[in-house]
Amino acid sequence: MRILIPTADYPPIEGGIATLALNVSRELAALGHEVTVVAPWFGGMEAIDQAEPVRVRRFRGYGFSWARLFPLVARCISELRRTELVLAINISYGGLVGLIGQRLFGVPYVTFAYGYEFLKFKRPSPAAALLRAAYRRATMVVAISRYTRDELIRFGVAPRAIEVCLPGAGRCSPPTPAAAAEIERKLDLRGHRVILSVGRMVPRKGHLTLVRAMPRVLELHPDAVLVCAGRGPCRDDAEALAADLGVSGQVRLPGHLTDAEINTLYYACEVFALPAGTGPGGQVEGFGLVFAEAAARGKPVIAGRSGGMLDAVIEGETGLLVTPEDAGDTAAAIDRILSDSTLARRMGEAGRLRVERELNWPTFARSILEAYARRT
Repeated sequence: MRILIPTADYPPIEGGIATLALNVSRELAALGHEVTVVAPWFGGMEAIDQAEPVRVRRFRGYGFSWARLFPLVARCISELRRTELVLAINISYGGLVGLIGQRLFGVPYVTFAYGYEFLKFKRPSPAAALLRAAYRRATMVVAISRYTRDELIRFGVAPRAIEVCLPGAGRCSPPTPAAAAEIERKLDLRGHRVILSVGRMVPRKGHLTLVRAMPRVLELHPDAVLVCAGRGPCRDDAEALAADLGVSGQVRLPGHLTDAEINTLYYACEVFALPAGTGPGGQVEGFGLVFAEAAARGKPVIAGRSGGMLDAVIEGETGLLVTPEDAGDTAAAIDRILSDSTLARRMGEAGRLRVERELNWPTFARSILEAYARRT
């Protein structure tokens, strides 16, 4: 099948949606489909794109904000003429490409839903009406969690149109001893028990809650360190808060790290924690790929009891759920895992097996195609 994936999120852009777009395209190609991705142009990506198992076509104008839709559509028109299915990664961009392809060329399309991209349009407006039309005319809407499904229904999408398909983690391998030694040296981790978080540092993610939890954690585990890998507006706030609380020596804020360095940290940590909650306008984790990524390395996880994280983490089995923004609850969960190696191993192994059986990209891609086949 000839599949077109128009998206505003794709490497080198970072984030969960870009990760999903990249891995879905690769898995569909591995299944024998002819896949074309239309994504934003960034310099220096030519050699990387050529190494992909899919055709990558870039459009200029990503910096145009919402108006990037127009160069995206223009780049897609010629592709739509030869396409059998459009997978609309972003409803505000790919969804409208799908709508145009359906109207002009009769091409069916499938949309994806994560959370905030439609929750911010709750109030009646022309934009909200356009998104509802894109959802309504789609053959299928893929929700990445039960939370997202329920919010879609409240938004006005028919329940029968929605398929819940849980995303997951990619294949991973332990780092080399040299790589492990290098990250240990770079972040001064020798002799420490590592608590890891990975993600863009914005208020709702819970990085500040982790820093506030550290004084209590250090009372019980003085050899612990918190590593918050990622960039964002809260990084400076986290640094200042750590200084105010007297825990700067036990908090690492390395900013951007390579994928290889992140992989090494996943293997180095004893617990992964991100007590995320809800931000302004309904911003929330639609699922939380980082929890699957940590679980794939056999690590117990701690997540906020919010949004799609209730699907990403099975309470008491693959990890623990805490009250978002509650530093005491977060510290208690970290202590529980650091104090009980048997519990940590059991949760880590349960998480790893769940990723192996369910939360992985091949399963996600096949689930989408099987659900689509049932509807056509």
